[in-house]
Amino acid sequence: MPGITEAKEKVVMFCKKELGRTAEQIRLLKVSKSAGGWDSKVEITEVNEYLKKMGYPTVFDKNLYDVRLDMNLDVVGFCKEGMETEEEE
Repeated sequence: MPGITEAKEKVVMFCKKELGRTAEQIRLLKVSKSAGGWDSKVEITEVNEYLKKMGYPTVFDKNLYDVRLDMNLDVVGFCKEGMETEEEE
């Protein structure tokens, strides 16, 4: 069974690949084992696109994302904090 180190690596790799972020932009805040796998919270530094389009100097936001992994370390859930969808039944 995969441990916490493998879960951490999988979450960071997912953020790099799917969000196109570098390791410096990713800060892993939490990884914890749950009944169905692993839950994690990641802080990602991103350019504020709205202000960029308005012509302001570059402003960076720190956004929080939740990433869920199953027992095999496959990503089964991903969302920006505050954008949660209905829980699975």
